[in-house]
Amino acid sequence: MIENMKRNNKLDLHNDPVLPLIFKSTIPVMLAGILTTSYSFIDMIFASRLGSLQVASIAYVTPLFIIIQTIAIGISRGGITIIAKLLGQEKREEASDYATELRIIILFLSLIFTIVGYSFTPFILRLIKVSDELYEPTLIYTRIWFISNPLSLIMQLYMALFKAQGKMYITSRISLVGVMGNTIFNGISVYVLKMGIEGLAYATVCTKVVQVIIMLITYHTSEHDYSLRWRSRIVRRKEIWKKLFTVGLPLSATYASTHFGFLLLNIFINRYGYQAVAAFAIGNRIHSLLFFPSKEIGEGLIPLIAQNWGRKAMDRVKKTIRYGIIYSAAFGILAGVIIQLIKYPIGKFLTNGDEVTYGHVLNYVSLVGWTVIAWAIFHTLQAVFTSFQKTSFTFTVNMIRLWGIRIPGVIAFSYFLPSLREYGVWYTMFISNVVTLIFAIVYFKMRIPPFLASEEEFKGAV
Repeated sequence: MIENMKRNNKLDLHNDPVLPLIFKSTIPVMLAGILTTSYSFIDMIFASRLGSLQVASIAYVTPLFIIIQTIAIGISRGGITIIAKLLGQEKREEASDYATELRIIILFLSLIFTIVGYSFTPFILRLIKVSDELYEPTLIYTRIWFISNPLSLIMQLYMALFKAQGKMYITSRISLVGVMGNTIFNGISVYVLKMGIEGLAYATVCTKVVQVIIMLITYHTSEHDYSLRWRSRIVRRKEIWKKLFTVGLPLSATYASTHFGFLLLNIFINRYGYQAVAAFAIGNRIHSLLFFPSKEIGEGLIPLIAQNWGRKAMDRVKKTIRYGIIYSAAFGILAGVIIQLIKYPIGKFLTNGDEVTYGHVLNYVSLVGWTVIAWAIFHTLQAVFTSFQKTSFTFTVNMIRLWGIRIPGVIAFSYFLPSLREYGVWYTMFISNVVTLIFAIVYFKMRIPPFLASEEEFKGAV
């Protein structure tokens, strides 16, 4: 049994009652989701004070930033399931090897992405068809963002190492630091130093520096269930890298395809003017205030499922899945109602008197905001597959959503019903989210039951 359970607010994933444990596991990461969204929301507030052009510039390239980070993010999150399962099996030396190699991989990737991205920023912006009116502010913002990229990935890495041990509390604390720091640095750069969109980018860099410093101090002054070294057992390096990439790359491809879809949608929406692009970004910020917490319900369940799967405590796994789905559905319904109530005041504030953009925002959120219900349930199902290291599911379903529904849908609406204009994109977003949930439920019913077999059937199931 792991010692010092009460230290660092750590949860006992093996013995605590399942239902209270679900709340204790998910509430910190949900709070972190709210705070992370608030971070982006604050950026949007300050950008909106500068104008819709600046909002559109940031919104246009934000999916690009996430796509660039997805390989490292996917491998980090895949590492959570591997390390959590090993800890559940009490294989702490192997968990140490995986944590060590995971850190090496993430540091290497962050360096490569930053150098290449910064050097080729003009080419990248032309490739994704940034319009002439958006090009200059977007170029400034993007190049500075690349400086903060390694800091973001280091933070993701250490978040993963905490989550794998059931130490969820750190996610909300670091996110709170981010929101506070981002507000302060944005206010100084925009209102005191009058730096415009360049100031928003530098505010992000400063905030990430503070977060990483606090994260490193917190991690290296805490006790852990494994050792984080600079060198693992060399004879196992190939095996470890293969496992990390096998589990992590489908997650990376999932995140990349999702945000590549947003990038393509921005290209389509840009045909209806930068105000439509700005409205798309503002609308996404409004419903992401509760979309992200809904997603994080699943993230909080992953260590709980993975560690108990490693211990073959299948009754606890079944309860976690059942309660998790009920919990996510209830939260999704509540979130959908709240989104519809807050869209008016927040939309009015963020559009800063631009009535055209405000109208686009209301139309978008009125329709797509309700899909938070499907989003919450879907991500809980996705977390179940991730917990069992079947991450190919997430890649498959997101490819279907993007290339099977969203892109064909947008093209079909623009070709056959051009009078709908941006509404064609809104309808496609709604349809794709609902159909994706239906697909996930069917897939779940077909593939997960073998993993929930009794202990006697366990070996045959996996």
